[in-house]
Amino acid sequence: MTKNFNLREFLFKDRPGEEPGQRAEALITTALGFLTTALAIFAYRDPLVINASIITNAVGILVIVQALRGYYNNLIFFPAVTSVALCLVAVIEGNGSHDLIWVGNLGLYLLANIYSRKNQLPAILLGIFMNFLFFGTGAAEVRGLLPNPFGTDMGYVYLNTFFFVMIMAAMSAVFYRHRALMKLAQESRFEQFKAAQRLERINQTLEEQVHARTVELNRANKQLQLEAQRLQAAAEISQEITSYINEQPDEILARIAQGISEKLGFYHAGIFLLDANREYAVLRAANSRGGKQMLARRHQLRVGGTGIVGYVAQSGSPRIALDTGADAVFFNNPDLPETRSEISLPLKYGNVVIGVLDVQSKEPSAFNDDDINTLSTLANQIAIIISNLQMREGISTERTSQTVRYSQKERPSGYSFRPDGSIVSGDLSLSSPALEKSIASGETVVLNPVPRGAPPTLAVPVRFRDQVLGVIHVESAKSDRAWTENEIAIVQAIADRAALALENARLLEDATRRAEQEETIAHVTTRIGASTDFDRILQTTIQELGQALGASRSFIQIGIPDSEGGRES
Repeated sequence: MTKNFNLREFLFKDRPGEEPGQRAEALITTALGFLTTALAIFAYRDPLVINASIITNAVGILVIVQALRGYYNNLIFFPAVTSVALCLVAVIEGNGSHDLIWVGNLGLYLLANIYSRKNQLPAILLGIFMNFLFFGTGAAEVRGLLPNPFGTDMGYVYLNTFFFVMIMAAMSAVFYRHRALMKLAQESRFEQFKAAQRLERINQTLEEQVHARTVELNRANKQLQLEAQRLQAAAEISQEITSYINEQPDEILARIAQGISEKLGFYHAGIFLLDANREYAVLRAANSRGGKQMLARRHQLRVGGTGIVGYVAQSGSPRIALDTGADAVFFNNPDLPETRSEISLPLKYGNVVIGVLDVQSKEPSAFNDDDINTLSTLANQIAIIISNLQMREGISTERTSQTVRYSQKERPSGYSFRPDGSIVSGDLSLSSPALEKSIASGETVVLNPVPRGAPPTLAVPVRFRDQVLGVIHVESAKSDRAWTENEIAIVQAIADRAALALENARLLEDATRRAEQEETIAHVTTRIGASTDFDRILQTTIQELGQALGASRSFIQIGIPDSEGGRES
C-alpha cells in the first residue's frame, strides 16, 4: 500500500541540505510575482508590452519549476526580467519616469534579496541595473529621446534615483543583518546537530560497552560461581577425606572415589596405586559400574603402556584427553563405553609417583585448567592419605630412598611445595637464620644472596594480631636472585589471609565445641528436670554424665563425711 501524497509537504517541507524555510520562501514569492505579472497580459494593449509580459511570465514559470526541483540559483532572473517589463510599461503605456509603477522595482529588489540567501552580490547587481534603467529612462525623456509629458528635468531624475539608491541600500543593510543572524542560527543549529550526533555516538558506544561489560561480567560471574562451586566441592571432599582416616584402606579409597564423582559431577573416578615393582598401576577404588567390574577382576595397566593412566604413571605429569576418539594415547575401555573426555593426575609423595587419580566424563571437552588445579589439590591430599595408610597398614607399595618416612608418633608440622609441583607434609623444621629471626621478631625477613652458598630466602610470619601462628619460608633456586617489593608484598598478603583463615577455622572449631557442650548440658538438664523423684534424679544425673564424658566409672555423693566416719546430711 503506497503512502498518500501530501501536497503541503511536497511544496513547503525543506529538503536535506536546504536552509530552513528556503523552499517555502522561494515558491511563495515567485508565485505571487508570477500572478502579478500575469495580469499585465490583460491590463495593457500594446503588443510590445504584452510580449514582454508573456516573456516575464514564462521566466516566472521556469523559476517556479526550478524551485520545485530544489534549484534556487536562477530565481534572480525573474526580478531582472520583470524590471525590464516595468520599464516598458512605464514608457509605452504609462507616464514615463513619473509613473508610480517604478516603485515595483523596490518590490523586485526585495525578492532578489530573498532569493540571494547565501550571496548578496546578485541582488546588489540587480539594484544597480534597476537604478541605471530608471536613470536612463529619465535622461532619455530630458533629451527628447522619449516622450516627456510632465516636463521631466535632471533634478527630478537625480532626486528619485537617490531615493531608490537609499531605499535599496537600507534593504541591503537589513538583509545583510538578517543573513548574518541566519548564518549564526544555521551554524548553531549545525553545531547542535553535530553535538547530538556525537552524543548519539557516545551513547551508542557506551551502550555497546555496557552491553559488552555486562556480558563479560555475567560470564565472569558464571565462571566465578562455577569456580566457587568447584572449590566448595573440593573443600567438602577434603573434609570427608580427613574424616575417613580411621576407616579401612579400601573403604577410604572407595569413599574418596565416590565423593569426587558425586561432588564434582563426573560419572567415573578411579584410584590406581603402583605395585611393589612399579611395573603396573593397579586399580584400588572406583565408583562407576564399569569401574567396579574392573575392580572385581583386579584391573591393572602397565606403567608407560597404552592409555592415559600408564602415561601419567610413568611421566608424573597430568594428562587430559578432551576427545577420547582423537587422542592417540587414550585406550578405549569396553567397561567405560560412555567416556568422552578423561583426565589423569599423578599421586605423588615427594618426587615419587605412588599412584594415579583417573576421572572420566560423558561430555566432550569437560576438563580445563581449573579442573587440573582442583583435582591436583585433591590428588596431593589423596597422596598424603595413602602415604599415611601405607605407613600404618602396610599397603603394598614400596618406597624408594627419596620417600620421606615418619613414625606413628610423628605428625606433620607444615607443608612444602616442591619444584615438580608436589606438596609434602611433615616436620619441616629448618635451620635457617631468616626463619629463626622471623619467628623471634614477628617481622618479615629478606635474605638476598648471602655468603657460603646459602640460597636467597624470604621468611614472612603468619600473624593474627600480635600472635605468630607460623612462618611462610621461601627459598629461590637461583643464587643471584633478589626478592622484589612486589613479591614480598604478595607473600605478606597471602600470609595475612592465611592467618585470618586459620583464626576463622579456630573460631569455628571453638564455636562448634561450645555448641556441642551446650547441647550436652541442655540434654542432661532436660533429662534431670524430667523427674521429681530424689533417687531418680541422682541416677539420671550420674548416668547422663557418664555417657556424655565417656567415663569408665562415675559416682555421686550427697553430704560430707564426719570425722567419725559418719555423714552429715
